[in-house]
Amino acid sequence: MTDARQRVEIRARTIADLPALVEILWDQQPESSYPLRNPLPMPTTAFLHADDADAAWTALLDGRPVGHVCRTTGHPDPAVEQACAAAHGCAVDELGWVSTLYVGRSARRLGVGRRLMHAVVADLRAAGRRPCLEVYPARPAALGLYTSEGWLEVVRTRPEWLRAVRGDDGPDVQVLVLPAGEAGSASRDRA
Repeated sequence: MTDARQRVEIRARTIADLPALVEILWDQQPESSYPLRNPLPMPTTAFLHADDADAAWTALLDGRPVGHVCRTTGHPDPAVEQACAAAHGCAVDELGWVSTLYVGRSARRLGVGRRLMHAVVADLRAAGRRPCLEVYPARPAALGLYTSEGWLEVVRTRPEWLRAVRGDDGPDVQVLVLPAGEAGSASRDRA
């Protein structure tokens, strides 16, 4: 496994990565339930923020895409933005959002998700943004990764898209922030 970890590269996403990233997303979806909706009510490339991400990364294993993350600005719910700004002690326009973080089944347990998260958090901080994300806790792995890195829950919400898919059944979306000084410093050595 150590050898495979060493063969993982994180780099800026390119347009050429999108077909493989779409395929990987749908291949891992039955196991992870991410995204929750299948099919999506939009093109998958729109879900990946192909045209509106502030920045995006692809994880490669032996030169093949195996994971993805991007960062975006803004959230559709002003109450969620206000809760995150209050938790960070900043203005709403200082927030940045981690989005569409996933790893293909062939690259699980190699630290790929953690490395992608570190890349996006470092970029958010370099841009003067305060990290936020939302997670639907269908599977514990994603939430476990975030909490192990120091992310803290600030609010739970049931957005309209979730009501459309699940009604009032199941858990709400959890919105998390990563306080200043946190970014997995303790776990970075393990990744």
